[in-house]
Amino acid sequence: MNNKLAQTNRDLLHQVSVLRAALSSADVAVVMKPYVESVLAMCEALHQEALRQLKDLAYGLEDTIPDILEASQRAVNLFDLVNTRFAPPIIRYADEDRLPLALINWLHAEHAVTRGKPFAVSDGGFAVYPTPDWPIVYLLPVSRRMTLLLLPFLIHEFGHLLYACHKAELDELVGEFQRRVARVLAPTTVRDRGPVTTDDGFQRTAADAWYPWTQEVFCDAVGLTIGGESFLKAFSHYFRFRSSKEYYLPRRDQLLRRHPVTRIRTTMLVDRARQLGLDRAALDVGDTWALTAATLGIREDYEGTWVDELFVPLKKTIDDMLEESSPLSCFALPDNAPIPMINEAWRRFEDDERNFDGWERLAIAQYLDNALG
Repeated sequence: MNNKLAQTNRDLLHQVSVLRAALSSADVAVVMKPYVESVLAMCEALHQEALRQLKDLAYGLEDTIPDILEASQRAVNLFDLVNTRFAPPIIRYADEDRLPLALINWLHAEHAVTRGKPFAVSDGGFAVYPTPDWPIVYLLPVSRRMTLLLLPFLIHEFGHLLYACHKAELDELVGEFQRRVARVLAPTTVRDRGPVTTDDGFQRTAADAWYPWTQEVFCDAVGLTIGGESFLKAFSHYFRFRSSKEYYLPRRDQLLRRHPVTRIRTTMLVDRARQLGLDRAALDVGDTWALTAATLGIREDYEGTWVDELFVPLKKTIDDMLEESSPLSCFALPDNAPIPMINEAWRRFEDDERNFDGWERLAIAQYLDNALG
């Protein structure tokens, strides 16, 4: 066991050395320097941990082996996390990352709880690792790193970070809503199966499902609050024609997902957009979703996971969550905000699509010159 543990820690030392060399030589944007420093600090901590285990192993004390084994396991697992999550955004960095980095840099700087937190971007579907005590990694598809229309989705992902930074307070608000869900939901019909009796097990499962679902509705509201009309249009554009699953899912499938049926999210967004005075965009999105559902032949049926009685309580819960987390308002933006540019992008895309590509390239170049130098 002693020799095998020594091999593991010597390999860890070697792997950390190789990774540190690669990270130190990477050429990244200035806004990513704090992120690189954070990841290098994690590598240094792992280096010191491996040296410590090798030193302890050298004493040859059998009774220390279980502790050394446990410490070595933690170190190897942490290195795997550094190697697979935190290092790739540095190694794969390209100039095309500058646009999302500029938006994220602005978002982080405008909120006290996120100011100074290191961040990077990587490839994938729109997502984030919202870990307040670790470097933050945002993911987005390749072409969306270089264009404007779906960039507001990063604001939704930023909402997950805001949630994580205010987790105790927001969990309490979500918990109150979950308890209401458990009281309200008493399913009376299930598609094609006729009447059913009240199912306490289902109500508990549905209430549990609304823990991540409420967070998603909150992050949508953060996106709309900061991004205004651009977020609403981006959201609708991305989801409206993807699949009939955005409009209807069987109950079993709903309860396996981290997101509620997208039509519920759209309903909440349209109502909030009207509340913000974005009536024209709200009307357009609401009509589009209603027409698409009719064209697909889908009637509104959430098989007991949602009833209209929950609309006002959910709206109030989200209002309270926004008050607690205090996202910036799209109606009180500083001069360096990129939101007006993205709103303009949507206007031009809808009204002058023929000339949109050329305008977008120029707008992005000018924005990046000002935002990142």
